[in-house]
Amino acid sequence: MGILNGRDASPTEGTELVQEAISQGINLIETGRGYFDSEKIIGEAMPKLRDKVVLASKTYMRTARRAQKELEESLERLKTKKIDIYQIHYVQYPQELEQVMARGGALEALRDARSQGVIDFIGVTSHNPEVLSEALRTDQFDTVQLPLSVVEREFFDLVYPVARDRDIGIMIMKSLCGGNIRSIKEALRYVLSHEVSSVLIGCQSIEELKEDIEVAEHFRPLSDQERMQLMEEARNLPDKFCRRCRYCERRCPAGVPVSDIFRIEDYLILSATYARDEYRKLKINVTDCRECGQCEKTCPYGLPVREYLKRAHKRLTRGKVEDFAVNVLRRLKLYDLARKLFFDLMGRVPRR
Repeated sequence: MGILNGRDASPTEGTELVQEAISQGINLIETGRGYFDSEKIIGEAMPKLRDKVVLASKTYMRTARRAQKELEESLERLKTKKIDIYQIHYVQYPQELEQVMARGGALEALRDARSQGVIDFIGVTSHNPEVLSEALRTDQFDTVQLPLSVVEREFFDLVYPVARDRDIGIMIMKSLCGGNIRSIKEALRYVLSHEVSSVLIGCQSIEELKEDIEVAEHFRPLSDQERMQLMEEARNLPDKFCRRCRYCERRCPAGVPVSDIFRIEDYLILSATYARDEYRKLKINVTDCRECGQCEKTCPYGLPVREYLKRAHKRLTRGKVEDFAVNVLRRLKLYDLARKLFFDLMGRVPRR
């Protein structure tokens, strides 16, 4: 998703970034159906470079019929006859895992696609370590995608032993803490010190790409002093943000999906209409909060969770007129142009 470059770059610039990455030796390109135009931008680079990369994408769909349709759309947009790794995206709750594993679930479609040679491997992604560990124990998945960073370490510790024992490929996301960490090289070295298959970095520019490659090519583990300094930075991050540890959710009597709400709020900068649509889909939202304060008593980072939830709800329930305008522009195929003009006038979105 990083190739969308603050949402103000042209598709051509994104494609050029993909081409440059492959020319520099990057051999895994990972995207998803939910990442707006990402598949299309990557697809423009594939006709001449497809044999040089392992290509991965993913679907949010939970039923076989819808997952099959999304796979077909991924193949078309990526301009390829086969996707090496196709993942079931963001499986957060036990009932979701049951749904994708059941007869008529998304896994059924991916198994069929694998038997037909349309995909080679089946993966799963999540921000819930308990559900992800349970998914891996079914022995139905070849790869797993999970977060690991200097501020999000416990997740990896829970899932890694299960993946290791089953020889499951481990792809790491969120290694730069959503752009909040400033010691980028040290943060990457921290993650690369773990036994993982690949670290997925969202590059917005060729300059960032070169910076990441330099870290990998000249990799050395953090010294004790460097590790202590990085940990200290993580403890004192100036911006209070949710690490998605979900401790608060275990104590919430109303079952409010706190981390999901904050994740959706983050999407406002990518597509406000998309974010608000995602929020409307939640069966339980901020209006169900009982103001008991258990979340704040539990949060290990001392976040004012209730205040942040109210802010998120306010932001995610605005914009009915904007949503209408966006949908009209999309139908007229003018949305990309309008979006680019908006960011050109408002200034660039801050880089990571």
